[in-house]
Amino acid sequence: MYSFFKNIYKILTPKSWQFKIEPFIRKIIYNLIYKGGNKICLICSAKSKKFIPISFYNNEEKICPNCGSLSRSRALGEYVSKKFKNRSQKILDFSPHRSLNDFFKSIFENYISSDFENQFYAQKSYDITKINEADQIFDLIICFHVLEHILEDKKAIKELYRVLKKDGYLLIQVPLKKGKTYQDKSIISKEGRLKAFGQEDHVRIYGEDSLPLILNDSGFSAKPIDIVKEFNIEEKKLYGLAENEKIYVCRKATST
Repeated sequence: MYSFFKNIYKILTPKSWQFKIEPFIRKIIYNLIYKGGNKICLICSAKSKKFIPISFYNNEEKICPNCGSLSRSRALGEYVSKKFKNRSQKILDFSPHRSLNDFFKSIFENYISSDFENQFYAQKSYDITKINEADQIFDLIICFHVLEHILEDKKAIKELYRVLKKDGYLLIQVPLKKGKTYQDKSIISKEGRLKAFGQEDHVRIYGEDSLPLILNDSGFSAKPIDIVKEFNIEEKKLYGLAENEKIYVCRKATST
């Protein structure tokens, strides 16, 4: 049902309008079909009959019919809102899902979202390899599913280090595999990248053994955590959370 309405919407609506009116169309469909029930979105607080299962880049996702949040968006929103209580701290978020952008803007006074290629709803358009901000200005930087798109990822990580305060936090999530990172710069076609890295606009797939080393080399201490670990099975079903949401919580090394 959801896919049917989405396809009709894309056919009938000019592409330049789609992003602007999407929230209104989504709310109409939510109120007509999905409103009520025992599923709760941690982003918009809407109660729904169910989360909508979709195929999202070779993964199964459950999106909120009201705000469109993904499982990882709901997990991140809950983690950040509970972990970072100071609502006046300065936050930089790269290419957030629209639901997260709206959620964080509503609770943090100094929240900035950025998207370099204008694919996401954002306030700024920073090049992550050359961020137009002063040194040590942000208390928290969120970089979810961004680095796997960046050819010069080490340069990007050094920039994140530069603009983060000494006592600040960097939260990173990327698609991971066992072992070492796989990258082949000779693969430049969409078809080749889809086959090699799992998505046509990815340039590598990070290995669990390699990513912490890259972060450490850039001056961070990185700790992997599962941000849904404290939720039990029933709570994960209630809030539409995936079974595992590993992120890296990074701090500037104490020696610096």
